[in-house]
Amino acid sequence: MGQGSGEITLRPATLEDLPAIEALLASYRLPSVELDRWIEHVVVAKSDGRLVGCGGLEVYPEDACGLVRSMAAEERLGGLGTRILEWAFGHAHELGLTRLFLFTVGAREFYLRFGFEDATLDDFPPSARASFQYRFVAEHGDEWDIKAMARDLEA
Repeated sequence: MGQGSGEITLRPATLEDLPAIEALLASYRLPSVELDRWIEHVVVAKSDGRLVGCGGLEVYPEDACGLVRSMAAEERLGGLGTRILEWAFGHAHELGLTRLFLFTVGAREFYLRFGFEDATLDDFPPSARASFQYRFVAEHGDEWDIKAMARDLEA
C-alpha cells in the first residue's frame, strides 16, 4: 500500500482519464467501446492520485433514459461501487432521465439492491438500441450469460 490519506474522491472524467479508465475496465473484462463518446457522463474515483473506480451513463434524452456502463471499483474499497452508482442516479436525475438500463454478467445481486429488475431487450427504447452494448448483447448475450436490467427513477 502506498502512503497517503487514502481518501477517495469522485470527479467528472475527462478524455485524459481514458487510458487509466480503459486499463481498469480491462482488468475486470469490461468493455470500453465508445466510452470517449460518453465521457462527459462518466465519473472517476481516485485515491492518492490513482484511479480506483469509474462508472457512467450513455444518455438517450429522446427516450428520457440512460444506460449505466463502465462500472468498476476496486473490491477492497468497500462502498465505492455504491458511491459511483449513486452518482449515476444523481446525474441521470439532473439530465431529466426517468429510466435506467444496464447489462451485467456478475453483478446482478448488487444492482437488485438498488431497485433494478430483470429486463429483456424488448424493454429497451429505440434510442438505446443503437448502443454498441445493446447490439453486442443482442448478438452474443446468451453465450456470455449477460443479463439486462432496468429501473425507473423518481421524478
